[in-house]
Amino acid sequence: MRNREWNKAVSVAFTGHRLIRKIDMPRVRELLMAAIRKAYKDGYRVFISGMAYGFDLMATECVVELKRSCPDIKLIAAIPYRGQCERWHKASQIKYWELLQKADEQIILALCYRRDSFLLRDQYMVEHASRLIAYYNGIPKGGTFYTIKEARKQGVMVENIY
Repeated sequence: MRNREWNKAVSVAFTGHRLIRKIDMPRVRELLMAAIRKAYKDGYRVFISGMAYGFDLMATECVVELKRSCPDIKLIAAIPYRGQCERWHKASQIKYWELLQKADEQIILALCYRRDSFLLRDQYMVEHASRLIAYYNGIPKGGTFYTIKEARKQGVMVENIY
């Protein structure tokens, strides 16, 4: 279930809010693509997505798009538990499964939901990346706040595109 074939020094993880206003999506996507391209230019080749609804899936789409012109990019899906998307709207579930099929590796951290599933996923990503690209509004609560706080505590570089 857990494979550590990649090097943390060349790995980037994503964290961000699930809800992005529709009007903000084009700007966020543009900033996200620029941040991923910059990370690639800086030598990063492994991109870890928590596959959550919202920012994570947008980041996953961007990495998949860049794989066409940068075939040495690796996409790692860090899945908190099997069935992560079961309660999502059907269209979002379809997008999730399509993107998951394009990942180079899927890491499933638990077989079923647990109260700490998302926390364990966030910890895993921080432990396996040396850079974090975030979409964080500055409110000190929730998973994105926690992930950024942990990343900084562990010396992971954080780039917030909010």
